[in-house]
Amino acid sequence: MTNDKIQILTDLKHSLKNLLHDKLKDVVLFGSQLTDKSKDDSDYDILILVKDKADWKLERKISDICYEIDLKYGILTDTHIISEPELNSPRGKQPIFVNALNEGFRA
Repeated sequence: MTNDKIQILTDLKHSLKNLLHDKLKDVVLFGSQLTDKSKDDSDYDILILVKDKADWKLERKISDICYEIDLKYGILTDTHIISEPELNSPRGKQPIFVNALNEGFRA
């Protein structure tokens, strides 16, 4: 994990924390950017874990913050938002979420 990637995640988490406060539970980088398989144009797969299910307005605000990070660092983020209650649902059992939480890098 490079210092640049850590800085991006830290910046994203800080911005999300300003919006969500204690409703933000975790920000996790997973996928190719975490391994040696990424290319220069690979996106950043990011899992955002929130306390309660996010409605469309909150998802939009989160997307806007991610877009600001994209522009600031010249990257592309692919964000996946999931709530703590959803982790126990069929959606939360999908490999993308299980693997991200088990193997990802937490900001």
